[in-house]
Amino acid sequence: MDEMQSCLDVLRNNDVDVDAAVERLMGNDNLYLDFIKRLPEELNLATLRQALAQEDAESFHFHLHNLKGFAINLGIHEIADAAQAGLTEFRASQFRNITKLEGLLEEIEASGEKFASALGEIEEIEHANGES
Repeated sequence: MDEMQSCLDVLRNNDVDVDAAVERLMGNDNLYLDFIKRLPEELNLATLRQALAQEDAESFHFHLHNLKGFAINLGIHEIADAAQAGLTEFRASQFRNITKLEGLLEEIEASGEKFASALGEIEEIEHANGES
């Protein structure tokens, strides 16, 4: 098995819909991995938490919506689903149920930590094969 397939299998083993996402990128595995590696910065949980604490509706909606789009386009349904649930709750009640919104952000964070572990495995595979 080659390095690229090993990296993609790490993602598949973490419930990422790699095949559909790579297809969206016209089969470009390298581009897909480049985008996947951007997830930690795209999570932007500190910004989301700050927007929630300050009840900044525009910022909260903007960043949560962007996260959902990023995650769904890359096949990371666990994060996309939690972000969608957050958007649905926010649209229905704005900040009236902050506890529920905080819980959804915690779900996103837990999924992000799981995903960070998968990225660590990918980095190990790449490092073992002499890439940066």
